[in-house]
This record gives sequence, C-alpha cells and structure tokens, in this order.
Amino acid sequence: MPYTKIISQALALGALAVAAIATLWTKILDWAKSSLFPWIEKNLPALIDLVKDAFTWVDHKVMVPTRQIVKRAWSSLRKQLLKMAVYFERQSPSEWIRKMTSWVVEVLNSAEPKVKKIEIVEEVNWDDLPQEVRKSWMKNNESSHELDVTETRDQQIAEMTN
Repeated sequence: MPYTKIISQALALGALAVAAIATLWTKILDWAKSSLFPWIEKNLPALIDLVKDAFTWVDHKVMVPTRQIVKRAWSSLRKQLLKMAVYFERQSPSEWIRKMTSWVVEVLNSAEPKVKKIEIVEEVNWDDLPQEVRKSWMKNNESSHELDVTETRDQQIAEMTN
C-alpha cells in the first residue's frame, strides 16, 4: 500500500475521530451540567465536588491538550497540503469508485518547492461510502459526489476553537 494512501486515510480518519470526540465531549459536558450534576447534588450530595473535579480534570488534562495538538498538527500539515478532495462515482449497481486527489507542496533538495498532484483510485463497497454520499444517491439519484476534505477539516478545526 503506497505511503500516500496510508497517510491520506490516517489523516482523514484521525481528524474525523478527533472532531467527533470534541463534539461528543461538549455534549457530554452539557448533559453533565444539566442532568448529572443536579441529580448527584440531590441524591449523592457528598460526591458532587468529586464528580465536578473529575470532569474538570478530564477537560483540562485530556480534552484541551488533545484539541491543541490536533490544531497544531493540522496547521503544520496545511502548510504542505494545499487541497484534498474525494470524488465518488457509481460504476454499477454494486460498485462505486473513490478517487482521492491531493495537491501537496513537495519540498525537494532545491530551493523551489513543487506542487505535486497525488491520485488514488479504488473500488468502494456500499457500506464503506460516507453517509452523505449514500443519502445523496438515495434521495436525489446522484451517481457522483465530491467532498472537499480540506475545507471540511478546516471547518471542524475552527469549530473546535469555539
């Protein structure tokens, strides 16, 4: 498996996972504040400070540093990754093609960086298609779909800041 494919897939999965965790964490905090903390305060008041301290510790020691690391990593990567897009196309009733195209700044030994286009094409099973691609096909009968991965990740990183 080419290293670019591994990097591309790891990047996409990693960013998606961290964005999902960050989003989930804020929902967990909202739930804890509106439901868990009041319930504990009413039913187990001796534990309320301990539980709040535990949530504060996880937020401060785990979630904030994780978000900061992801932001720094994405910022560093974006200096080299100009754009990544994924194009899905239906070939037959049971076959879809995924074409992942990346434009990266390739820094060679020379002083002038070069832009390199990397394309990876592969068959994809229906179950492995992103939900929005399946939804687009089912609702609108669209047999192709394009996703701008860099734009999506930029938005997710920006949302992590808020």
